[in-house]
Amino acid sequence: MNKLFQVFLYELQRNIRRKGYLFMTFAIPVLIFAGMIFFNFIATQGGDEEDAAPDPTDLVSQFESIDVAGYVDYAGVIPGVPESLEGRMVPFNSDDDARQAMASGDVDVYYVIREDYLETGDVVLHLPGVRLDLLNEQPIAVLIERTLAGDVDQQILRRLRDTANFQEYNLQRSAETDTASREDADFLMLYVFTLVFVMALFMTSGYLMQSVIEEKENRLIEILISAVTPFQLLGGKILALGTLGILQILVWLAGIFLAIRFAFELPAFQTLPILLNLDIRWNILPIMVLYFVLGYLFFAGLYAAIGAISNSMREGPQYAVFFTLPAVVPFYFFSLFASAPNDALPVFLSVFPMTSPLAMLMRLSITEVPLIELVISLALLALSALGAMWVAGRLFRVQTLLAGQTPKFRDLPKLVFGSA
Repeated sequence: MNKLFQVFLYELQRNIRRKGYLFMTFAIPVLIFAGMIFFNFIATQGGDEEDAAPDPTDLVSQFESIDVAGYVDYAGVIPGVPESLEGRMVPFNSDDDARQAMASGDVDVYYVIREDYLETGDVVLHLPGVRLDLLNEQPIAVLIERTLAGDVDQQILRRLRDTANFQEYNLQRSAETDTASREDADFLMLYVFTLVFVMALFMTSGYLMQSVIEEKENRLIEILISAVTPFQLLGGKILALGTLGILQILVWLAGIFLAIRFAFELPAFQTLPILLNLDIRWNILPIMVLYFVLGYLFFAGLYAAIGAISNSMREGPQYAVFFTLPAVVPFYFFSLFASAPNDALPVFLSVFPMTSPLAMLMRLSITEVPLIELVISLALLALSALGAMWVAGRLFRVQTLLAGQTPKFRDLPKLVFGSA
């Protein structure tokens, strides 16, 4: 037992220093926070510019690149030009007069207020050519507004232009909440939780297989086998990498929790419907850890068996595909899990051992799962994990580890069921 613990410490120290593990565990949450801050900065720049923009009720400030503008008022909504705009806004009696003035350079642009303006709001802007700097409707819009508003207080007029700044608080996701937003939020949680789970599960199992194959390639396995038994070596590796996997999940979940809390403090995220409708089921965390442990033992056993019979890093991943692809089948039915998590196919995939770690988590993240289905799923997964560990133990023997060549498929039953 002491040697198993020594192997555990050795593998823990060795793998926790891997750059890939450190990056995936700690750098990704940091990058997410950095991305949120950057997104908030970009999204709020428009708001800052609006705050710094000229007063919308100040007529002169609306002209920008336009020096002099003309207008033809067929609707009769502008009785006269305000004193502040004399020389900047010139009235004309007809389109022809305004067009001639623009052609001669007396005005930069001119506006035509149509007769049915009060019913349609139609105003036509005429430009001398393709001049984006003159593409500005604000001078006539603000002038009409000021004229129609009459003696309305300017502070009230400003408030009418910018009626309210809303802050939304989601007390609960009621039936009145927008269905599309709820579905988007469910899809997001489904994606995030399963992505965290799958990455941690297969990364740690992959490290186990990689560790065994590396030790066989550089013949370190011969030294290790002379000091510890195959059982102690396998047990120490599984415990160490399982610990790293749980640590990775906890760090990511803590990052998700902090990111959501942080998002509500950023103006750009506060009114996003998908964020307001998030319904995070933190109560599934213990079940998630349980599925990770059983799923890890199941796939770790399979990957350890692959590592035991493989002699190069090229062979191992090729064999691992036979287990990895079936395990991620639930991903191909993502939309079905999001829209109908209790249909027959999601239920079957959530109890079938090869797919249950991922499929059951996908269902748990957005809906309630009957207790009987949960018990059956966990029981089958636990039995499968025991079977995978037994197979790994049978293949993790001296004659297999030191064989120097990959056994053929027809020899595998003999290695598994034969005598030691």
